[in-house]
Amino acid sequence: MNVDKIVSERKRLEYIVDNCKFETAEQVCELFEAYTHLIWKYKQVGRIYDFYYDDMIIHREGGNDLIGIDKVVQDTLACLAAFPDMEFKFYGIHGVGNPEDGFRFGQAVYFAGTNTGISKYGRGDGSSLPPHECVDLCECLIKKIDGRWRVVEEWGTRSTETMDRVLRGLKSKQVEKATEKQPIEENQLNTIEVEETEEVLVKG
Repeated sequence: MNVDKIVSERKRLEYIVDNCKFETAEQVCELFEAYTHLIWKYKQVGRIYDFYYDDMIIHREGGNDLIGIDKVVQDTLACLAAFPDMEFKFYGIHGVGNPEDGFRFGQAVYFAGTNTGISKYGRGDGSSLPPHECVDLCECLIKKIDGRWRVVEEWGTRSTETMDRVLRGLKSKQVEKATEKQPIEENQLNTIEVEETEEVLVKG
């Protein structure tokens, strides 16, 4: 993607986010899909303050809840520090609700990124998150507070073991199995080559 296309896409996403009327669930879904791309792909992390309520809660697996908007920002920045090229790839997003009662939406995504930055385990070794292996599912509740639409509560779960494994520079079980098989195959190949050479020498 060249510079012109990058700028054009960013402007299109910004227009969607800045002009949502919150009249239908479809509009809300379009908004938050665009918003997600702006935060992760275009690093506009400050937009979290535009759409998350100050005292909001993100309920996460294992009781690792995030309480308060500052914690959400810190968590996002930590993830981007480890994976500077991190993006969310959408499987889908679906919403319900109305302007009177508020909206809910649920989304399913997977992470795509390379660990070239810094995390709690130190400097990354350049390992990438395997496609479709680090998945995130979440549901958000959006209410109008003091005249502004905000996410007030979120429930989510993600493949934390996969992300942690990549951050620690460990290989997946699939990669380990493939690596284990490789030396055996090479040894077998060498044996075959030796046998063929001996056979030629005998015939000669």
